[in-house]
Amino acid sequence: MEVFEREARALDEAIRDFLAWKGLGVSCRAGCFACCYGWVTASRLEAEALLPHLTEAQRARVRAEGQARLALLKEAKDDPRFPERFFLLKRPCPLLEGGLCGVYPHRPLACRGVLTDEDPGYCQPGNPHPAPKAHHGPGHYLKVPHRMARMAMERLWEEEGRRYGFVLLGELSGLLYLLEEGLLSSREETEARLGALGVLGGRFGYQIV
Repeated sequence: MEVFEREARALDEAIRDFLAWKGLGVSCRAGCFACCYGWVTASRLEAEALLPHLTEAQRARVRAEGQARLALLKEAKDDPRFPERFFLLKRPCPLLEGGLCGVYPHRPLACRGVLTDEDPGYCQPGNPHPAPKAHHGPGHYLKVPHRMARMAMERLWEEEGRRYGFVLLGELSGLLYLLEEGLLSSREETEARLGALGVLGGRFGYQIV
């Protein structure tokens, strides 16, 4: 089993066990997709694990949206409110199909940790959030699943560092586009390419560590 699949399965099981232990029921359901308007950060290993599962139609949408998001990022990577402003645009993930995630079994770790037990209407861009309870954070999302996802991501970063000698983190659609086009390889070439695109570094740009 590949390292991403192993981490994804372990994360799903850990979240399921936690919810059962705490008696928490999530309100997230098929067809509820406000979180798919978000700015999702993924690692190279996650994107590489996802690429083989994309259909031709999905790849076409990723190419178009990936380039568009790279252009947006170039102009706004230092804007402290950029993720919030992007969310309000209601620009869906290119892998969203008919209100459903088109790659649900293979979705990134960050997506797996976004869960709430509140009314899903609160997740819609621009809607006010309820006062968070002790088990919430950030916002009205469940705190522990969010932390579990972060820890799984960090373990994946360690593996990526061992495999490539560096870790690459960035927005999912743009990262998929760059990988599919073969535009990322060694650290030096990756830094040069992202630098030329104007999306390296800054507050929300691509990070190489």
